[in-house]
Amino acid sequence: MKNLFYRLIIFLDTAQENDTNYNIAWFMANNFYRIANMRISELAAECFVSPATISRFCRALGYENFAHLKQECYTFHSHDKKFNNLINISLETMKDSPLQATQQYIQQVIQYISDLPKFLDWNEVDAILKLIHDSESVAFFGTQFSQSAALHLQTDLLMLEKFTMAYMDSSRQLECAKQLNQNSVAIIMTVNGYFANSNAKILQYIKKSGCQVVLMTCHPQLDLKIPVHHKLVLGQSKNRKTGKHSLLTAVELMSLRYYCLYYPSLQELKGHLL
Repeated sequence: MKNLFYRLIIFLDTAQENDTNYNIAWFMANNFYRIANMRISELAAECFVSPATISRFCRALGYENFAHLKQECYTFHSHDKKFNNLINISLETMKDSPLQATQQYIQQVIQYISDLPKFLDWNEVDAILKLIHDSESVAFFGTQFSQSAALHLQTDLLMLEKFTMAYMDSSRQLECAKQLNQNSVAIIMTVNGYFANSNAKILQYIKKSGCQVVLMTCHPQLDLKIPVHHKLVLGQSKNRKTGKHSLLTAVELMSLRYYCLYYPSLQELKGHLL
């Protein structure tokens, strides 16, 4: 369900205000409680577009049709604990003792990150970084926090004179996947494996391209249903709710490793580190 809000935000943050999709996204964001009970013709009238335009917008959000989107909205509204279990802290603890909740959460994060050295395979990391360095076409794929981490790595790589692609919008990711070829590298970041469940078309185009596929995840048993050439496991499945912290840590370590391997000489590097 969070993916819907994420994609709405992407539309609102990236589209022009005179764009049709922007207007639909704006209406939904400001009237979300109404969507579950609206007919497609009613939503179209509110947004001054045709029902066909609403249908296309729903598909752009990753839904089969408007009915599918309505069902998702209804499910969200019928759930009285919308934010429960986003992290492994009870709502009662946060309500009654936020300090205790803070301490518990920090300990969970520390524990998860402390386990990272057990999982992080540096031979795989170096192989992945070599692919990134050697390929002229490198693209990151993911959603929500995972793609934000990809954007973080993309920025670091650009500072090291390596251009890569990391589109936030799923439709742009789909178009990017269509342009890949056997000389490309596709890096899929998905902490919990949600990307595999909601982006089958992107994965099929990645498979069709014959490119090198890299998977970074905290879900060791994740099956993308396509060939994966390099897999970087960052943690255990049972603790995936704090896995985003391991992903961000791994990304920052990979940036520094890329710097060491491909940018300056080691002596120059030592001279710049404080």
